[in-house]
Amino acid sequence: MTYKASLYFDVKITPDKKLILEMFFKDWADRICNNEVRYSTITSDIMSGRNKETIQVDFVNEEDAVAMKLKGVPDEFSKYLTMM
Repeated sequence: MTYKASLYFDVKITPDKKLILEMFFKDWADRICNNEVRYSTITSDIMSGRNKETIQVDFVNEEDAVAMKLKGVPDEFSKYLTMM
């Protein structure tokens, strides 16, 4: 699968809430992108106590990246996620 666009998100969350946020974030992104997206952590300070990481989201379709950027981070995630 060839990925044509990427977006980056800064995540600020404690390790005990990371998995829950990840599940909801992936559900939100997969619905926008019809499951044609890949996630990877490119930096992580979660275990060091800084509770911050950067996630790279790669898109098969450029228009999915544009749609996600235009929609912005949902209110329920805005406390934890910042689109770069």
